[in-house]
Amino acid sequence: MNARDQQDDSDTAIYISAWQHSLFPLLAINRETGLITAVNQATEALTGFDQSELVGQPYLSLHFLEEEKLVRQTIESGTTPTVLRNVHIRNKNGLQIPLEISFACNVDVNQTPTIIISFRDVSSASTSEVELQVKKWELSAYATAVTALSKATSREELMQAVCDALTHEHRYVLAMVGIAEDNPEKNVRIAAASGRSIAYIDDLKISWSADSPDGLGPTGMAIRNGEIQVVSDVSTHSNFKPWSDRAKHAKISSSATIPFVFEQHRRGALMVYSSETSTFGPALIELFERLANEIAHGLDFFSHLDMIDDERKKTQAAELKLSIALLETIKAMAKTMESRDPYTAGHQDRVSIIACKIGERLGWSSEQLKALEMAALVHDIGKIAVPIEILTKPKSLSDAEFTLIKEHPLNGYNILKDVPFPWPVAEIVYQHHEKMDGSGYPQGLRGDAILPEARVLAVADIVEAMASYRPYRPALGIDFALREIQSQAGTQLDPVIVDACVKLFKEDHFEVPVPGHLRPAMPEAE
Repeated sequence: MNARDQQDDSDTAIYISAWQHSLFPLLAINRETGLITAVNQATEALTGFDQSELVGQPYLSLHFLEEEKLVRQTIESGTTPTVLRNVHIRNKNGLQIPLEISFACNVDVNQTPTIIISFRDVSSASTSEVELQVKKWELSAYATAVTALSKATSREELMQAVCDALTHEHRYVLAMVGIAEDNPEKNVRIAAASGRSIAYIDDLKISWSADSPDGLGPTGMAIRNGEIQVVSDVSTHSNFKPWSDRAKHAKISSSATIPFVFEQHRRGALMVYSSETSTFGPALIELFERLANEIAHGLDFFSHLDMIDDERKKTQAAELKLSIALLETIKAMAKTMESRDPYTAGHQDRVSIIACKIGERLGWSSEQLKALEMAALVHDIGKIAVPIEILTKPKSLSDAEFTLIKEHPLNGYNILKDVPFPWPVAEIVYQHHEKMDGSGYPQGLRGDAILPEARVLAVADIVEAMASYRPYRPALGIDFALREIQSQAGTQLDPVIVDACVKLFKEDHFEVPVPGHLRPAMPEAE
């Protein structure tokens, strides 16, 4: 055996040893015979078969008949990496295991052509999909509500917009806003309501007085004490007893009540009702709190608007309110993503600041800068669909893992495309990994086909990533990052944008923001 053959066998041995102990289910097959030659422990755990029961068996025997043709064609093509989705293998008990299969790479093991295959168990994907759909609903409901709030012309329209947003997909059977009246009876007036169980409010009596039986329920307690009230099962909760028959008839099983204060001392509450018990978890309560705050801010706005006669000031205040609301939406989205990956917490915020500074140096308008800021703050939200162990992996990614990472611009586009932003936020996110020479992903766009905002975002993303610490390497520093983007100027990156970025750091002495000191507070509406 010559030195080259010895080196190849040594490299192969190291590779096989590494994946043998991988947490991902992996399997090796002879490309010519289709027989299984090796499996790792994770594959044994997934299938229930021991290695001795799998090695030497035809790989296709693990698949069901209706999928054999597709798998065989993939093996025979020899093309790697290739990913097959929505396929299955049988475990030792004969049950189907839904999988995503990656034909990761071709290697020679002892001069035998071998394909390395990795599995991703997606049997829990339905749960993940449901969670993702719920998150998309939360974001869409919030964006819909704050957009409607910005267009509301009255207090009633403002409160109704929130109720409609919470019930428009029938996720909740009733949403209503109550205002505490400052009269001897201390009644709670229903100012807005929506949902298929709206009959619940007919002749409804609620008080916020501690001396009235009608004031001992969750709404009265929330308004009186200023604390959120969650009732997991209204049929068994003692404080809900006066309304239990009414709730049963309206098919209400649980409730959440979020108090708010407006006009300095007035009180109100947002009430949301579900037909299922134990519905309201922390994430939903956080969403309702944000909406209750929007109601309070909106009511304050209209109180202030009553004193404004100048139409110009009214328009400016409405525009500012919309900007604040949309920024809060974006921040909520960014928080969703970065809570999964502590190593890149603050990345999207820092990229946003760098990108906007580049845009300012290019002389962009305030509207274009707003679009850039919004997109940058959430450009990596698509990584919510990427397994956390891949996001935080301290070593280089495999081809199959990188294939999953490369799907995040499309995932982000699908999450954002239905949110009613006044700017092309979803498209910018979709394009932020495209390159001027067409070598980017996922669409392979080139030149002017790439939005200017996406081109700026691509430069800012590279600079922030290289200048910051990552679990697989230390921070490389701003000088290294600037040299890197200069080396790509005119090929992969827009040379005008690269020049503006370099001058931003070299001439303007701009510094990458320090985590925890990222962004000045937005001004309050006057």
